[in-house]
Amino acid sequence: MINIIHIFGASGSGITTLARAIDEAFGYTHLDTDDYFGTPTDPPYMTKRTPYERQELLKADIAKNEKCVISGSLCGRNDS
Repeated sequence: MINIIHIFGASGSGITTLARAIDEAFGYTHLDTDDYFGTPTDPPYMTKRTPYERQELLKADIAKNEKCVISGSLCGRNDS
């Protein structure tokens, strides 16, 4: 059984802080949707992944962890 908590809201509203607190207090794995948005570059976010790629990577990480707390949203980003 996979237990998933998904926290999303306005930028700067504390969703990452809350997700990290849940991670630390209850042993959930924190997954931040920002980490799926682009390929690793320096500076970050120079090369975007497609929505399909982001979703597949997130699904794979969810499958690896029994308990996940996800911060952020992949919803509404209909870019390619």
